[in-house]
Amino acid sequence: MSNAAVSVYALASGSSGNATLICTKETNILIDCGLGIRKLSSLLHGKGVLADNLHGILVTHEHIDHIAGLGNLCRRTGAPVFTNDATHQACSLRDPLVNNQVSVPTGSELRIGQLTVRSFAVPHDASEPVGWVVQHEDWRMCYFTDAGIVTDAMKSGLCGADLAIVEANHDVEMLRRGPYTSDMKARVASSTGHLSNTQCADALAAKVEDEGPATIWLAHLSRVNNSPAVARNTVMQGIKSRTKTTFSLEVAHRDSPSATYHRGMRAVQLSLF
Repeated sequence: MSNAAVSVYALASGSSGNATLICTKETNILIDCGLGIRKLSSLLHGKGVLADNLHGILVTHEHIDHIAGLGNLCRRTGAPVFTNDATHQACSLRDPLVNNQVSVPTGSELRIGQLTVRSFAVPHDASEPVGWVVQHEDWRMCYFTDAGIVTDAMKSGLCGADLAIVEANHDVEMLRRGPYTSDMKARVASSTGHLSNTQCADALAAKVEDEGPATIWLAHLSRVNNSPAVARNTVMQGIKSRTKTTFSLEVAHRDSPSATYHRGMRAVQLSLF
């Protein structure tokens, strides 16, 4: 584990599984656990997070790519699950043994060890999906994926974020020309679907222009309707066309650990290709 005051690790980010780990010297929390328990346990162990020192799991929503390992991880570690009640009920339909919930009404804030967390609503076709703001002293990160549009609540979540992890799910033309059925294309592009690269760029450009330098991770890229190079180029150009402020831009891999952030250091990522 890093000696930095805060470290963040993208363990996986995509339709086959999502998991993001945030660590301080005394507190380790996970946002989503959409990987199988064997793989997830191995990844956590590699970061020094063992069964007795995972202090919480923040859940965004109940879709399987965000909770596949939730029940098993809870049973193995005893870590509390932080969700709103609607999401907890939906998760429990998949695994009734997920019973160590800490209820977090959407929009509320609470303390987990050295970290303060706050949820905010996002528009997606799930029971009551949320994004998360995580804060340590004067450092802040904002995380949201699986959102059809960018709302005022999401913009508020981005305010003051040193690290912004934001969905760049699809390229509009790739989706339009791609192999999905018309119904699936409509779902992805809907106001409760997924953010396009352009929508992501618009939200981040406004944040960077208003607040100054930040580290940005693009998350939850579609395997079919996007690519790391397309997403990075579209968002990079979209931000640069609106501001001269410097920023760091990385892409979280769909199926493997990738971007790593240590407070005070530039983000590091494995090759995109």
